[in-house]
Amino acid sequence: MSEQEDNDLNLTIKQVIDKYDLLGNKSRAKAFGQHFLCDLSLLRKIALCAAPYDDCDIIEIGPGPCGLTRAILELSKENNKVYCIEKDKNLENVHKNIVRNYNNLVFIYADALLINIHELTKKDIIIISNLPYNVSTQLLVNWLLNIKNMKKMILTFQKEVAQRICAPINTKLYGRLSIISQLLCHTEKLFDISNKAFYPPPKVLSSVVKLTPLNVNITNINELEKLIAICFQQRRKTIFSILKSKYENIEEILRKCNIDKLSRPENISPGAFLELAIHLGSRGARV
Repeated sequence: MSEQEDNDLNLTIKQVIDKYDLLGNKSRAKAFGQHFLCDLSLLRKIALCAAPYDDCDIIEIGPGPCGLTRAILELSKENNKVYCIEKDKNLENVHKNIVRNYNNLVFIYADALLINIHELTKKDIIIISNLPYNVSTQLLVNWLLNIKNMKKMILTFQKEVAQRICAPINTKLYGRLSIISQLLCHTEKLFDISNKAFYPPPKVLSSVVKLTPLNVNITNINELEKLIAICFQQRRKTIFSILKSKYENIEEILRKCNIDKLSRPENISPGAFLELAIHLGSRGARV
């Protein structure tokens, strides 16, 4: 191993970014939503929030200059395989100098939206990631809808997205993402991150969220998804007025679910939406 290759692990994250000119191509950086978290103490804090790793494999989306990757590897053991999924293949030169130092580190150059992470390993999975803002919600929903073998997720989002995930009922941010997340996971906003901790700094604040899957089996998740999509497209209307033209006997069904027909979608709990979806799924919508 050359001295140059070995020295990358001794550089700060900003030094790695500058050394490989990762932000030199502005259009590429913008396309990939590249805002790199450079504060090593924060990176270690994020990795520590997922500990202990036990006998799990770890998945990171968008490792970039490997700041969070390093923090994860410091806490991992030989039995913890760390899979880093990176869409930007131009970062391969950065990664090859870190992968030489670890036997449990694997880089995969692909679009994370197109990867079934359960095909990577048969073990339980921990996801730790500073998610690209432009695909963070879509990635989370994909994982929630296929949550088997998921142990926990420690994820950095744009602050407003984190608030939506954890939003309680009767609030403006409560919606589709809140319901799906909270039905399937215990959700907890851990802490906020200033935009100054990133390079280059984004225009928004970020938040770290912990999602711990619950031991539930929702078999009619597609019906639930369809229902809440319909409802929150018209969130200022009452639940009765939204659904009366689509389902027969909707007033009776709402009564069975203990849902006030004058409630708006933001007034209905995740559990009540699930019960409503079960009843509506058994009857079918009007054609």
